Amino acid sequence: MKTILFFCISSALLTTSIFLAGCAAGGDSGTPQTQTSDNSSGEPAAALAVAHWVKGESVDVSSGVHVVEFWATWCPPCRTSIPHLTELQEKYADRGVNIIGVSDEKLATVEAFVKKMGDKMAYTVAIDAGATSKGYMSKYGINGIPHAFVVKDGEVVWHGHPMAKLEAAIEDALK
Repeated sequence: MKTILFFCISSALLTTSIFLAGCAAGGDSGTPQTQTSDNSSGEPAAALAVAHWVKGESVDVSSGVHVVEFWATWCPPCRTSIPHLTELQEKYADRGVNIIGVSDEKLATVEAFVKKMGDKMAYTVAIDAGATSKGYMSKYGINGIPHAFVVKDGEVVWHGHPMAKLEAAIEDALK
């Protein structure tokens, strides 16, 4: 009986630890981490290297205001941020803001997920050709997803967790 109790407690602790680690690699907890525009203002944004546009049209981030968010279908915090990103896309679409979700997963996996989400995921979705996520993430020392970058006229003006201060960053970029 003590062995079973020990096993159950150990399993619960392990599961909790994995969940708290979120979708991070290299020690990033996956919890909202915010960088202000002071940390990234004026940095040129990497071009989007897209293997396939799953939803929406091709986007050029060299002009206008865009949110480039790196995510994955298997990442719980990424899935949690989808309704928020959809709300922001709907709110700011008439002001020219494009939200682009970029995943490095297989096309079939992302297509099935996007189809299942339907209108709940109402923003552009792309498959990374391999260079985009590496270019953005490594430049800022980011190890975990989800992570969003606000790009204004080809320059990164903010980056952080998509649930933390993203709307304020979009408002600032639109000024």
